[in-house]
Amino acid sequence: MMRTMQRRFFNVIAFASAVLVPLVAMAADDSKVYDGRLEGYPRSVTLELGGTALSWMLLVGLGILCLGALFKSAKRSHLD
Repeated sequence: MMRTMQRRFFNVIAFASAVLVPLVAMAADDSKVYDGRLEGYPRSVTLELGGTALSWMLLVGLGILCLGALFKSAKRSHLD
C-alpha cells in the first residue's frame, strides 16, 4: 500500500516537472527583447547585422584541430 502511494506521488511530481513547469515558464516569457548594448543612449540607436565570418573561422579552426588529432601516431608513447 505504501509503495503504491509513493509511486503515485513520484509520478505526480514527474508529471508536474515535465509538463506544468515549462508551461508556466512559457506564460511568463516577455515579448519585448532588450539589448544591453543599446541602453543608455539619449536617442534610439540600432546595430548593424553581423556576418557569419567569425563562426566560419571558428568552425574551420576546430575542424583542423580535430583532423590533426586523427592523424596522430597510435604507436607513440605517453611521454610525447
